[in-house]
Amino acid sequence: MSGPRTDAFAAFLGVDVTGYGGGRAEARVRVSEDHLNPHGTAHGSFLFSLAGIALAAAANDDEHSGVVSAVHIDYVRPARPGDDLVATAEVAERLAKEDLFVVRVVHGDELVARASGRANRRVRQAS
Repeated sequence: MSGPRTDAFAAFLGVDVTGYGGGRAEARVRVSEDHLNPHGTAHGSFLFSLAGIALAAAANDDEHSGVVSAVHIDYVRPARPGDDLVATAEVAERLAKEDLFVVRVVHGDELVARASGRANRRVRQAS
């Protein structure tokens, strides 16, 4: 891809995205006080957003605009303030018009969440 497209929501959450397109991407963030639920752990919607940001980045490139149509997430362990999280999205299956992704959110060697997602592949329109 010629360069990453701006993801304002990722920036708002403090998420750094690398490796756009080609069916793989990573999203990194350090859990802050702003990301917590009332229990003092990372909010489920924050973890869902992190996984979704990685998935969307993996699904888009110069040739295709990947439109995410489904995401399912399993929360495995809590993440706490100061935890450095990495969400890695990769194509698990490439179908005729869509890709099926697996996204793993980890803190070091520990699995925090695992998501599966689906993105339709559409030819990117010239701007």
